[in-house]
Amino acid sequence: MNVNLEENISPDIRIKRAQSKVPFILPKNCRKYFQNIFDPKNKDGTKLNLYFDEYYFCLLAGLSCGKYDSEPELDSTSQMDEYPAEYEECRDYVAGLLIATEAELIGIPQTDAVGLERLMVTYIDSTSKTRLNGNAKRRLNQYASRGMGLIREKLGGTPYKLEMFLLNFFQCLENGEFKE
Repeated sequence: MNVNLEENISPDIRIKRAQSKVPFILPKNCRKYFQNIFDPKNKDGTKLNLYFDEYYFCLLAGLSCGKYDSEPELDSTSQMDEYPAEYEECRDYVAGLLIATEAELIGIPQTDAVGLERLMVTYIDSTSKTRLNGNAKRRLNQYASRGMGLIREKLGGTPYKLEMFLLNFFQCLENGEFKE
């Protein structure tokens, strides 16, 4: 007897699942920028080995700035549906950063519980592996796109040594240099 469990799922749940299928997408030129410090095998431990590492740096720069590209330039060939295992524990942190950044951007005070809850409902999907819905991933892609531009602007050309990139990146992050 074949039972189709999907038939018993409400339309609202189906819509939610479809919306959460939006992937994380690398900003355009991201792979090219990081090409000298990226190696998927990373045998000597001196390179980034996940495309999500590149995405995460761009995302942090964009969120730090508090601005996003409304029409981001994205590399449609570089998509990730979920967090890699190495980033699983960061999913709540990323969701929190998104909520905090968006709240500040639109002027919701930290004391406005109703406003913050409304904002969370806009972006969070507790049934998703990423804890994010499609709206959240689209917005994160927009922040990552802005972040890629900021990294190129503040750190200059293509990095050749991971340790120098990390030092410069975190110095810019700590000093607020990604803010416009």
